Amino acid sequence: MEKIFQMPFDESDGATVAYDYSSNRADGEVVGAHFVPGKNGNAISFDGQSTCEVSKSVFTVAQNEWTIMAWVRAEEIETGSPKRLVWVLNFGGIQNHKEAVIDIVPGSWYSVVATKRGNTFTFYLNSTVMATIVASGTLQGVSLCQDYYGGDYGLGCLDDVAIFNKCLELADIINELSATKNQAYYIDGVDLKDFGVFVSGSKGILNRPKLKTPASVSWDNYHGTAVDLQHKYYENREITLQCFIKANGKNEFIQKVAEFEAIFDKKGTNRLVIDVHPIKPLIYETYCADTIDIEKTWNDELMVGTFNLKLIEPEPVKRVLKHMRTNATNAVCSITMNTANKYVNIYWGDGSVDYDVCLNNETITHEYAANGDYFPVITGDIDRITNFQTNAIVVWNKL
Repeated sequence: MEKIFQMPFDESDGATVAYDYSSNRADGEVVGAHFVPGKNGNAISFDGQSTCEVSKSVFTVAQNEWTIMAWVRAEEIETGSPKRLVWVLNFGGIQNHKEAVIDIVPGSWYSVVATKRGNTFTFYLNSTVMATIVASGTLQGVSLCQDYYGGDYGLGCLDDVAIFNKCLELADIINELSATKNQAYYIDGVDLKDFGVFVSGSKGILNRPKLKTPASVSWDNYHGTAVDLQHKYYENREITLQCFIKANGKNEFIQKVAEFEAIFDKKGTNRLVIDVHPIKPLIYETYCADTIDIEKTWNDELMVGTFNLKLIEPEPVKRVLKHMRTNATNAVCSITMNTANKYVNIYWGDGSVDYDVCLNNETITHEYAANGDYFPVITGDIDRITNFQTNAIVVWNKL
């Protein structure tokens, strides 16, 4: 089961691109629409004239099996609030279409799903079958409309749109709707649980680091000081993970501790990834500067030790991207930007790093050798970067 289109609309308000997180990368151009709090994260809000247009064709399987999923919310207005959603199947020709009408209450979020298997089309509302249509002919297109449009492009919010190249069964639909990302911690791509290490708490993950002491002057005959606050810079980020490690015996415990501690001996930084969101992980380039002091009472039973893992992120302000390599044609990630005569570092996510990059509306590229999802991280004076363009997805504009 593959998602051939996945648009979560989790961009910040003001963004002009809505990213497709599937390997097709059919991003949408946003004109006039806003990003607002949605069902999951943010959602896109249409005002009747705004649009999000996907120019790249992704729905090329109209005659095969498919599933379309989305969360929708029709907006309330004083008169003419939409009270129905209408699925329209267009088979080409004059008046050659079928409709499935679904009653809704404006202002509420609904999960809507449409599936196709053979000549049977099934429509769900909040995991309940609302209509089934059996129709022959060549399907030309499918749309979801309102009974009151509020303009040319509807009035309401859309969230988490996904298209699958398979007709999902009800159980699959329920699993997709209820799926949540299990929080996990990774060091250099390895789940800490593989070492028998579990995280019970954390500090410093989202805290703003301490402000570096700004330049200041104390003038005679003036109160206080004159402080330069035009450009603020920050100290290292300090992260503490409250952990415990367990094993089935003494020898296994000693071995797991040794293997875990060894990962911090490599050259360069260790990438800490915290999965807290299905598509937007938290990423930190860190090193371990403190001892790993494991508290343990030795016995012959289950061995459990507790410790605090203290990590330093020396470059705490960054921009996080995502690049998906599916074959040789999209193996290269490109970044064009003006760094305002300042240096940035680019951690490409496959272990490669370009240090001290200074670009004046120039392009830097990196080629990935193997298929997979990679998260390039740009560190430095992110606020000074202008004319930023990339063929990757901007996951976090500033983290």
